[in-house]
Amino acid sequence: MVEIYADVVFLINWVMNFFIFCLTGMIVRKKPKKWRLALGSGVSALLFCLLIFLPVISRYYNFFSSLIVLLSGILIAFGFKDLKDLGKLTVFAHISAFAVGGVGSAIFFYSNMGNLIGNMVGFSVNYFSLRILIAAICISYIIIKLILAALSKIAIKKQAIYTIKIISGKQSAVFSALVDTGNSLVDPVSKSPVIIAEFEHIYEFLPEKMRELFISRQEDDLSLIIAAVSGDEFEKSIRMIPFKSLGNENGMLIGFKPDTVEITKENKVLKLYDVVVGIYNLNLTKNGDYQGLLNPCVLEAE
Repeated sequence: MVEIYADVVFLINWVMNFFIFCLTGMIVRKKPKKWRLALGSGVSALLFCLLIFLPVISRYYNFFSSLIVLLSGILIAFGFKDLKDLGKLTVFAHISAFAVGGVGSAIFFYSNMGNLIGNMVGFSVNYFSLRILIAAICISYIIIKLILAALSKIAIKKQAIYTIKIISGKQSAVFSALVDTGNSLVDPVSKSPVIIAEFEHIYEFLPEKMRELFISRQEDDLSLIIAAVSGDEFEKSIRMIPFKSLGNENGMLIGFKPDTVEITKENKVLKLYDVVVGIYNLNLTKNGDYQGLLNPCVLEAE
């Protein structure tokens, strides 16, 4: 006979929900704060325990009540813009749950883990151990990562160069940008993706003193950059983006956060508000086919 303890059920469900929400966020390109993910996971786990352990409401345990439990966690962890956004989050949360559950069941079945229950972590629920859950989560994470990477490569092969428009205040600049799978730069503070642009195409966004530093090739001197923007309105939008490249293990790219970036994608204009523009003080190509490099993840934004 297997004894089931409410605290154990809560713990395993909390862990499972947390990683399901993490996988969901990875799929839909949302990055909520960890405390929101933890709180949403905990609320879903608590409601699930109430649903199965309280006789008064356990009789209502069905698909719809389970959906309400999941939605409560999603709303806390992610919030939502509209019903379409909520529907997308719900669908991908189910996909993540099936991925974790399916992999876990496969591990349990093929590894005969049932004979080892009790010797691993000291407890189990219905013969499904915490160790199997953790293994399932890790494997599911890797599989989803590989699938997303493959889908991203397929998408960018259709059209590698896009027309982008950068807008900040009354200034704007339009140029061509190549989707670069090697560009995974993000702002270390906001985690916003970085679009790299040639200086000569965006110099009008910069204060005069900062332009002079780029023209004289002194943009690597951060003290001069800071002094150049000190007291200027532009100081609020400046970003320092660390990077590594061949021959430069500790590079620093100067960038800024514009108001909007518009990308023309298949006759549609994709507007982005959470993007950083990194300034490159050389030409990206000899023939001038493009003047910027896009981080692939920006094309997956809605």
